[in-house]
Amino acid sequence: MGLLMLGLGAMPALAIPEAEAIRKLEAVAVYVVVDPEGRPAFYQESPDRLVLPMFMKAEQAQQARRTLEERQDTEGSRVVSIPLNVAFERNEKLLQAIKEQDENKSLTTPLLPAQEDWEKAQEILLAEGVDQEEIDRNLQVPVFFTDPPISITPPGTEEPKIAFFFNYSQLQQAKRAVSDFDGEDKVVDWLRAINLVIQDEEDKYFFLPTEDLIQTIQAQQEQQSSPSRTQPSQDQQDVQEPDQQEAQQTP
Repeated sequence: MGLLMLGLGAMPALAIPEAEAIRKLEAVAVYVVVDPEGRPAFYQESPDRLVLPMFMKAEQAQQARRTLEERQDTEGSRVVSIPLNVAFERNEKLLQAIKEQDENKSLTTPLLPAQEDWEKAQEILLAEGVDQEEIDRNLQVPVFFTDPPISITPPGTEEPKIAFFFNYSQLQQAKRAVSDFDGEDKVVDWLRAINLVIQDEEDKYFFLPTEDLIQTIQAQQEQQSSPSRTQPSQDQQDVQEPDQQEAQQTP
């Protein structure tokens, strides 16, 4: 997945490989609507413009699924969960396939945040003196952190790293886990967060697994432990299981 495809623009030499930075996004679950055959359910915005929304929350995707079925008078569509880094790869392949069929067609794959997270991010930025027009222009999907930052030991590792949170509620949980925490809530757009990960020479950042991803994993574990239940979908099986994590404040 190229930097220009992500919208990051031209950058200086990378401190860590771009692919390694993008792979950190496997901790972020996104949701898309697929048709009864499992193919992406596009919105036809215009004859030459297809839109495939990716949602940060499952309930957003379920609402979109219902709207799509009403518009197209169809049934049998469903919502699937995909790690964000995998979604990037699939979207790039989809675009290539669409261009091969008709070079005049385009595909847009917006990532849509939870409304409560976007509103909280807006509140933080307004309090910092950022004007509303700039927020509307530059903030797509908020990523939260603190100053001073909170460090958490990522799954499968031993060294604490500075945590980025796609869910504001998870940031609050992490703050409560740090005794005598004294810091401020901060937020950046997700593309800026990826930019920081790529440019960091010490590789000290990571993305905390999102709430919905953790819930998906827990549901998968319950299904696996109960043979009478339906097995999880392949998309759910792609999700990796996080280990127990420990939070601390980084000076």
